[in-house]
Amino acid sequence: MSWVRGMAITPVDITHTRFRTSLRGYNKQDVDAFVRAVREALEEALNERSELQRKVDSLRDELERIRKIESTMSHALTIAQKSADDLRANAHRQAEMILREAEQERVRMTIDTQKEVEGLRAEIGRLQAVRDRFAAELRATVSAFQELLNRRLIAARELPESAAQEACAEEENTGVQPAASDVQEVA
Repeated sequence: MSWVRGMAITPVDITHTRFRTSLRGYNKQDVDAFVRAVREALEEALNERSELQRKVDSLRDELERIRKIESTMSHALTIAQKSADDLRANAHRQAEMILREAEQERVRMTIDTQKEVEGLRAEIGRLQAVRDRFAAELRATVSAFQELLNRRLIAARELPESAAQEACAEEENTGVQPAASDVQEVA
């Protein structure tokens, strides 16, 4: 039997291969023992190769699974990082907005307080003016009454009793009432 180079030889091929005998050929038992050994070695090598191929396939599948997990985790990490960045940016924007609103509220409250203070000062000034006017009018009234009382006292001392009564009657007609002390002194 002649073999073509590059053609795969199986253990069955080795087992069924028969060599021709020649006059000065090889020892048949040695050749058969060698063929058996080669067949067993080839069979063992093919089994080992088959087992290694299964392991390689299994490792490739595992590697592909790990790559998918890695890709998924990388994608999830990217999304988580983006979410964290977005949250941080939103929190920063909200904090700035809260600070701006607080500053605007502070300014508004300051302006309102200043307006209120100005209003209170104006009210205090108005009340002080009213008080001063009232005090001035009261002093003027007291002074006028005191002047009137003094004139009555002087008139009462200088006039006889009938004239004092007429003066009192005249003043009653004008609506000015004599003080109790004036009436007693006149009497």
